[in-house]
Amino acid sequence: MKDIENLHARLEEGINFFNREYFFEAHDALEELWMEAREQTQRDLFHGLVNIATGFYHYRMGNRKGMQSQLQKGFDKLSQVPQRCFGVNVEKLLDDVQPYIQTEYLQAAFPEPLPKIEFDTGVLALIKKN
Repeated sequence: MKDIENLHARLEEGINFFNREYFFEAHDALEELWMEAREQTQRDLFHGLVNIATGFYHYRMGNRKGMQSQLQKGFDKLSQVPQRCFGVNVEKLLDDVQPYIQTEYLQAAFPEPLPKIEFDTGVLALIKKN
């Protein structure tokens, strides 16, 4: 159970970085989880989140083409996991990310504020019960 608690805490840390728009730090925190994950669904979740964080890092750096490339990769990975996965509302994140992928990258107007990752911290309690 300690492994799940540790994983959940580290995921929460990466999401908190993302939601505060510290995309570089979110990338690093989530990439560690991705590299350590052995189960395919977790690997896809963490990899997709890494790509999304990287995409928005590119956005903030003014690299629209890099942003769209990374967001598309993340969208594709996250589309392979359940709509709610390990506390992450994947369905909402995909809906929120889609306009950044579909908009021509040379256009200046993108939706602000940037998407946040909805994360249910109560999921750990459910995992402990089972």
